[in-house]
Amino acid sequence: MALDFCAIDFETANSFRGSPCAVGLARVVDGRVVDTHRRLMRPPDGFDEFDAFNVMLHGITRKMVAHEPRFGDILPEIVAFADGLPFVAHNAAFDMGVIRDACGASEIAWPQCSYACTLVLSRLTWRLLSYSLPWVAEAAGVGLGHHHEPEADAVAAGSIMVAIAREHGAGSLEELLSATGVRLGSLTPGDWFGCLRKDFLHFVPVANQDADPNNPLYGREIVFTGALSSMTRETAWLVVAAVGARPCRNVTKGTSILVVGYQDAGVLRPGACLSGKARRAEELRAEGRAIEIMDEADFLQHVKA
Repeated sequence: MALDFCAIDFETANSFRGSPCAVGLARVVDGRVVDTHRRLMRPPDGFDEFDAFNVMLHGITRKMVAHEPRFGDILPEIVAFADGLPFVAHNAAFDMGVIRDACGASEIAWPQCSYACTLVLSRLTWRLLSYSLPWVAEAAGVGLGHHHEPEADAVAAGSIMVAIAREHGAGSLEELLSATGVRLGSLTPGDWFGCLRKDFLHFVPVANQDADPNNPLYGREIVFTGALSSMTRETAWLVVAAVGARPCRNVTKGTSILVVGYQDAGVLRPGACLSGKARRAEELRAEGRAIEIMDEADFLQHVKA
């Protein structure tokens, strides 16, 4: 096996992930960059406003893409360039989120692909003050060029992956993932799962059966959406389990409480104020399910009760 993959980097027109205006690609074969590609595009119709902040970062304007094809027309070109190789990105959660959200905005199916994340893997390789692309590139001895230029960022991500593999003595992406205990992410037309450490996949703690049954959270099934300001998601799960409740990843018919933290506008459609989990909770409530929605302050009060 050889170290073969296709590095990818998107730039977006605004804070909505599904507004790609440019993509950079770098095909890596046997640990060497053999081909690169840069493509401008118009974001999906209705999501193509250019925010001044984004333009300041990448320098791409609405006028520059005015005569370019839209994302839905460019996606087959991206998939063809990868030619069946897994994608690699620095913070792949963002770049794969761009594909999912832009497909949704374009009303087309998600493509089928696998992917790995140099952000996840760099945290298992070096101890750094920051794991942003410039910091990781420096640690890997990789020249970055112009940050937020998509082709340069894709080449940097690809070169970082090669450096990470070298650090772990891995000759292929499969060997690297095995050595670090990381699962390859996957995207299909009907489902997706992220590139994560395998031990994280089984982290959700079990409810403490010896907890005080008088606590208002005892015996209830609790899901979180958004970021909490007082603790990480993993800590929140431990807190929930400690008081005898059951932390869960997704909203289902068995969910009792949805705790809503800060909602990053970058993962919501423009004008939207609810995450996918919150929308699902509202749908189940409309069906008669008794799901309580509370904010972080209410959650903390219930924990202390």
